[in-house]
Amino acid sequence: MARILVVDDSHDVRLLLVAVLQRAGHEVVEATDGASVQSWVSDAKPDLIILDLMMPGMDGWEALERLKSSPASKHIPVIIFSALNEDDDLAKARSMGAIDYVSKPWTADDLLDRIRWATTIERKSA
Repeated sequence: MARILVVDDSHDVRLLLVAVLQRAGHEVVEATDGASVQSWVSDAKPDLIILDLMMPGMDGWEALERLKSSPASKHIPVIIFSALNEDDDLAKARSMGAIDYVSKPWTADDLLDRIRWATTIERKSA
């Protein structure tokens, strides 16, 4: 299974995500804002990052930009996890390097399928 960094400012969302991911056998590390993502990447060495876009301080867009511009983290697949669900948001996320985009509300099965796909694709291309 994968080590997943979940980045969301909502305690309730993180709690639910952690429960779903751990039940599926994943190891989960949590971050509450975009500013701490890079340090968590260095410490936790995640296989995948689930990143919310709308957070106070450094939002997910800036965090994604920093992740994908850093040699230490550009290879880590990022799934955007957001209530923003406009086509422009999806296109922007993909153009910035996100591998997938999950709109809230979401289902556990859909999220787990996307994680399975993202981690499989990443292993094949490594």
